[in-house]
Parts: sequence; C-alpha cells; structure tokens
Amino acid sequence: MNITQVREHLHRLIDEVDDIYVLNGLYRNLLSDKRQRDEYEREQAEKAKRQNGATNRRSGN
Repeated sequence: MNITQVREHLHRLIDEVDDIYVLNGLYRNLLSDKRQRDEYEREQAEKAKRQNGATNRRSGN
C-alpha cells in the first residue's frame, strides 16, 4: 500500500467516523424530543383528568 492509498483510506475512515458522530447527535436529539413530547402528553392527560374531575364534582356526578 503506497502513501496515496493510505491517505485515501484514512480520509474514508475519518468520513465514516464523522457520519457516525452526526448520526449519534441526531439520535440523541430525537430521543430528547420524544422524552419532551411524552412528558408534555402526560402532563396534558393529567390536566384533562383534573379538569374532568372538577367538572364532575360541580355537576354532582
């Protein structure tokens, strides 16, 4: 293997590592977004449940 081949191989490896780094970052962002969405949906469900409970108590149910 000559120096040019080694250099090309090294650049390909660097590109692969860079791609993996970017994909890991995207994955972490997606997980964070999902966590936030799940938390928001849970809070909204609890809020709706509390509001329904208060409405039912006021109406005598």
